[in-house]
Formats: sequence, structure tokens, C-alpha cells
Amino acid sequence: MKLFFKSLFILNIVSFLLSILYLVFPIETVYLNGYGLLLIVTLTGNIISSVIGSQSKKADFAYLILSSVGLTAVLLLNTVASLSPTNASSRSILSIGILILMMILGAIVTRTPRTKRSARGTFLSQRQSEKKTKKVIRIILMFLLTAFLLIGAFLAFVLVTGRDVGLVQVVISQYSLFYSLIFLSIAGLLLKISKFRLRSIIGVLISILGISLFVLFNLPLFTLPSLLNETKTDYTEAFGEEWKTIGEDNSLFMSSPISIPGYFFGISSTDHTVTEDVLFYEGTEGVDEGLELRFDVYTPPVNADQLPGQGSTLIRIHGGGWNSGNKGSENYSQINKYFADQGYVVFDVQYGLNDQDQFVEFATVPDEISGDFSIDDMVRHLGIFTTYLADHHEEYSANIDSVFVSGGSAGGHLANAVALGLSSGEYTDLLDDRLTVNGIIPIYPANGLAGYQDITGEDELVDPALLVEENSPPALVYQGQHDTIVDPRVAENFKDAYLENNNTEIAIIRMPYGEHASDLYFPGFYSQTFIYYMERFMYQYR
Repeated sequence: MKLFFKSLFILNIVSFLLSILYLVFPIETVYLNGYGLLLIVTLTGNIISSVIGSQSKKADFAYLILSSVGLTAVLLLNTVASLSPTNASSRSILSIGILILMMILGAIVTRTPRTKRSARGTFLSQRQSEKKTKKVIRIILMFLLTAFLLIGAFLAFVLVTGRDVGLVQVVISQYSLFYSLIFLSIAGLLLKISKFRLRSIIGVLISILGISLFVLFNLPLFTLPSLLNETKTDYTEAFGEEWKTIGEDNSLFMSSPISIPGYFFGISSTDHTVTEDVLFYEGTEGVDEGLELRFDVYTPPVNADQLPGQGSTLIRIHGGGWNSGNKGSENYSQINKYFADQGYVVFDVQYGLNDQDQFVEFATVPDEISGDFSIDDMVRHLGIFTTYLADHHEEYSANIDSVFVSGGSAGGHLANAVALGLSSGEYTDLLDDRLTVNGIIPIYPANGLAGYQDITGEDELVDPALLVEENSPPALVYQGQHDTIVDPRVAENFKDAYLENNNTEIAIIRMPYGEHASDLYFPGFYSQTFIYYMERFMYQYR
């Protein structure tokens, strides 16, 4: 036992020092994942040590509380920092502080093991008589912790089975590594607070539940090697071997499809400028009366010509079931920041939303972007933006001869409709043909699904797969395999449309256990993997 604690004490010190180096000298390399694995082992070992017990019961309890509550705060803070258009760094100082504190407290816990094991793990007095108030508090805490563990069991069940639980699925797989540590800590707290012996039947059951949740929530991590191998093969089959040398000598490119330290600490953004709420259209008559549409633009540093993107244009279209959603944080703005850092000019664009019942019931939609709009209207609104861009692109140093269009869910469908509509040359009345689309990046695209929302439109715009031709732009598609909102077969059908038209330039990156919107957490492993290939795809075809 002493050897176990001593080893963990050393691991905490090493993890602390490496974390400081990682934060002070932010150079990404594949070898940093060795440090990331060390961090996972350290955090897991600290939980086990706190349950076994050190010399300080208070330190044990403090660590288990920090591990459960603190890691919950970390994932929330990282997400908020990532989604905020105005958070230039995309990192949370507070979440970094919590992680550093966990290593410091972990070193305190593991410095010396308990010399004499207590018969029962509890933070309450071991006296035979227990004050009534303390007993009530203990029972309440036990019920709460048990309830949290049952919630964890439900989330793990959904993760493994892919059951349809609505929008709850959004917050499962991409945060699963956090959950593995959080629920293991909660199980440890329950063991410490209860008066059950560790080797009693109930104590064993709690231990088994905690360990089982830890293992199940790590399944997405365990499947990463197969994900990366399959993705590498599929991408190469679609786009050739050229991509393998892209970014070798450029620090702006991700050096590896995943960064474990980045998952915990967040992935920082660097040099870009954000201009929000630029008005590009005011409707004055007909269905558009009162409509006001705006965009945010993320521009690279002044030396964009020296950056990978060289001023190429990325148009991003938000999702939300065609009747909710918005630009900005609801369109995962760190993607915008990331590619602006790389030298792309990124436009995050609004379009008119259908004013029927919201896809997300609690969503709020501004009146000025809501109306009785069809899919044709939405494509028309985005077409108005393409004309604005063609007229004003020099103001933003945006290259309209090298345009990429991307979006998620309903936005992925509209990205396909706009890009394929432009490339087909059949919709010059809606879309400005001065733009040249070099690539499409649809993310779980909801092709052909607008009818389920009772939203109509021209067949080819409702299902853009009908617009695919032999010379259609290359497409890189993101799809979660456990998505119950947009069936993965939709993405497969889209790929089949390419192949049936003798166009092989399409690849689907399939995320095992990934649900709808599983790219919400930018530092998550699914999002990182997709961005790794997306940046190479855009560089290859810019």
C-alpha cells in the first residue's frame, strides 16, 4: 500500500509540473498524449487513494468532492469558453485552476497512507452514539449520492445502447471521460459517507457500480484507435495520399487527431478578429416583411497570405430543425475562431426560421428572423448573403474563388443545398454564381427530413442528394453512429448519391457512440478528430 501511495504522490508531482509546462509552452505534439494518459492514471489513482484513506480524512473527502463537483465545473466552463464568440482564448482560467488544484490536493492525499485502517469509511464521528442532526444529514447525502449514481447508470445505458432519449443524448458521449471520473468519485463519496463496510454486500455493490460506470464511460476512449484507423483509410480512399504530408512543418495544424491534455484543459485559440451582427438583409414586403438577417465574421491576422487558409472563405450555417438556432454560440463558435486563426475568413450566417413549434421547445427565437418560411425561402436568404459576399468580399479580404460551406443538422442540409445548388448552376436565381465552392463539410446533415417538421420546399432543395453530379464539390461528412435525431443512413445515402454519379470524392467520418451534436464540446475527442481532417481537407482543396 505504501508503494501505491508513494507512486501516486510522484505521479501527482510529475503531472503538476508537466501541466505547467503544457500551459506555458503550448506546443502540440503527439507525444503529449503520453502526458495525457499519465494525467488520467493520476486522477483515477487519486480517487482510489481517497477511498482507501490517507492520514487526513478531511483531505480524502475534499479530493472526492473536488473530483466530482470540480470536474463537472471544468466540463461546463470549458464548454462555455469554447462556445463564446468573444472569448478570444477559448479557455477557462477557472477550469485550469481546478485541475491544477486537483493535482496539488492529490499529492497531499497520497503523501502518506493511513497507518491504521478504520473499520468503516465515514466522515462522521466513529462514536457509538451519533447526533440526530448528523444522522439525518448523512442519510440525505446517501440518498442524493445514490440518485446521482442511478443517473450515471442511465447515461451509461444510453451511451452503450444508443437509445433515443431526445436532446439528452447531446451531453453523453463527448463528455464521457469526465463522467468516468465524476461517477467513480461519487461512488467513493457514498462509500466514505455510508457506514457500510467496504467488504459488505452493499459496499461491494457500490464499488462494482462505480467501477462499471468508470469502464463504460471510457468506451469512447477505448474505441479511438479503431476510429482513427477507419477514418484514415476512408479519407485516403476518397481524397488520395496527398493529405498525409499536410501540416508536417506547420504548428498551426493539429499534430494528432486527438489531444488528451486538450480534452481537459481546453484548446486555445490565437489570432483572429470577430465582428458581430453585420446586417446584410432587411425584408420589406411579402413573407420577408420585418425580416432582419445578420452575420458574424471572423477574420485572420493581417498576414493571412502566410497562413494555411490564405484568405479562403468558410460559410457556416447553424442548425436547429429549421425553426430554432442562431449564429454565434449556438453554432459552436470555436470552429469559427479556429479556422480564422488558420487564415480563413469565416462567416457565421443567419437565415429566416420557420415560426411553427420549435424543434427545441425551450429555445428562444428573435422575431426578426422568424416567419412562415419554406426551405426555398431559407436557401433564398442564404443566397442573398452570397450576393452580399460577392459584392463586399474585398472588405474582408475573402477569396470567393475558394469557398467552403459547412453546417450541422438542419444547417448541414442547407450547406448541401447551397453548395450543390451553386455547383449545379441550376439556381442562379437564388444563389450568386460569382462564388466558387471548393468543398462541402456537412455535419450530421438532415437531408430530406424537413417534411417531418411540416416544412416544405422544392424536392431538390429539401433533399440535396438529388443535386449531386459527377463534378459536385468534394464532401467531408461528420456522422455520429448513435444519432437518433438524424439517422446515420441519411449520411450514407448522401455518399451513395456521390458514388452513383461516379464521384468518389466523399468521406464520412463515423463516430462510434457519437450522438447528435456530439461535436458540441470542441476539445472533445470526436470534435478534435473531425477538425484534424477538416483542416487538411480545406487546405487540400482551397
